Amino acid sequence: MDHRLLDRLRDLHGSLSTDIGFVTRMVEEDVPRADVLRDLGERLTDLGAALLAHSDDVDADVLAKLPDDGWLPEAGEHHRALVVAHHVGDRPLRCGRIYLAVCGAPCFPFYGRDRSRRTARHERCPTCRDRLFR
Repeated sequence: MDHRLLDRLRDLHGSLSTDIGFVTRMVEEDVPRADVLRDLGERLTDLGAALLAHSDDVDADVLAKLPDDGWLPEAGEHHRALVVAHHVGDRPLRCGRIYLAVCGAPCFPFYGRDRSRRTARHERCPTCRDRLFR
C-alpha cells in the first residue's frame, strides 16, 4: 500500500472521533452545519476513491498471476498430496492468501509455480465443473 494512502487513513482515524462527536452535537442541538458535513463527506469520498483505485491496482496484479483457465489446487490439511483443482472464477474472491472457489473450497494461489507441474495433473472438482458448464 502506498504510504501516502496509509497516512491519510491514519489521519482520518485520528480525527474521526472528533468529527463524529461534532456531527452528533449538531444533530442533538438541531444546529446543522453544512460546512462540517461537506468537509467530512469530501474527505471520506476522496479517501474512498483512493482506496478503490488502489484496490483495482492490487486486484489487477493478483489476477495477472492466476492461470487463464481459473483452476487452482485445493488448500487444506493434505496440501502435499495431489488434490482436486477448483475453479476460482474470473474475479476470484480472495480470503487472505487463499482464494475461494466457485464451490466454496479454499485454493492455493500459487498455480503454475510447481516445478514438477503437479498442479496441472489435479483432477477437476465436479461441483465447479458442473456449475461452469450448465
